[in-house]
Amino acid sequence: MLGIGIDIGGTNTKLVVVNRAGKLLAGERFRTEASKGPAFFIKRLGVIVAGFRRDYGRQLVSIGIGAAGDVDPERGILRFSPNLAWHSVKIAGPLEKLTGLPCAMENDANMAAWGAYEIDLARKTEDILTLTLGTGIGSGLILGGKLYHGAMGSAGEAGHLKIEPKGRLCHCGGRGCLEAYCGSYAIMARARELIKNEGAFVKKFAPPGRERFNTMCLTNAAAAGHAAARRVWREMGHNLGTGLAGLILVLNPGCVVLTGGVSRARKWFLPALKKVLNTQQICTPFKKVKIRISDNADLGSYGAALFGLERGLK
Repeated sequence: MLGIGIDIGGTNTKLVVVNRAGKLLAGERFRTEASKGPAFFIKRLGVIVAGFRRDYGRQLVSIGIGAAGDVDPERGILRFSPNLAWHSVKIAGPLEKLTGLPCAMENDANMAAWGAYEIDLARKTEDILTLTLGTGIGSGLILGGKLYHGAMGSAGEAGHLKIEPKGRLCHCGGRGCLEAYCGSYAIMARARELIKNEGAFVKKFAPPGRERFNTMCLTNAAAAGHAAARRVWREMGHNLGTGLAGLILVLNPGCVVLTGGVSRARKWFLPALKKVLNTQQICTPFKKVKIRISDNADLGSYGAALFGLERGLK
């Protein structure tokens, strides 16, 4: 039996077909184009799913959907997504009706957490905190081998944990959020404060053909010994460690999985992060917790497919 996983992002939407072991059989990607509205978007999903069904027929038994934003998993509704500018959008029900396949929907970070649980950890650790480090910061919780939703289905908003009272402005409208210090937009804002000649910096450190002032460029600069770039990553690691320490104290997970594009700079921010964790006064929760970096760039879509199968087979 095969499952379809859908990862709805603010810029791109990914679809995969995987088997129960998490092996990729097919994949598609397209521009989300949220401004054209949810109805247009769902029809596009329907067309791609129809193509998958022509290829795999009755082997396809379920769809899992991960969406960036506040999701009602019981009703399959995207309550609010700042990145998509959508409010109270029904997605699971209409897609289920269009495709004839049962749909399970969660926040995208929850689906990444499920992917980490199934693929990276092979279900060997049942208490997991996953942080997705991208433009913003998402998080998902697996507690006792089950996805944890909380009272309203919105558990895991670690990106909006306050680490600095009256601190930097966050995209959510609040101040001092973890995301406002460790999301890629915040990292690059800090880099702009310290790196004055942006054009020369990009020319020297950006990968060929991708001449942009972004975290990849900043990582290359750190690797080349650029002092300001290394300072930005040290500060980011310290801030991430501060937020993570509070989460570990509360949740006592066996493993923390970091994923997303920013996690590729692990070499430059992990030492500062671990220093914060190693200097906590209440040290018991930190003694055995493992910090793991996932290199699966499509963990959210894989996790969505596997979660859909998990739900569909019950």
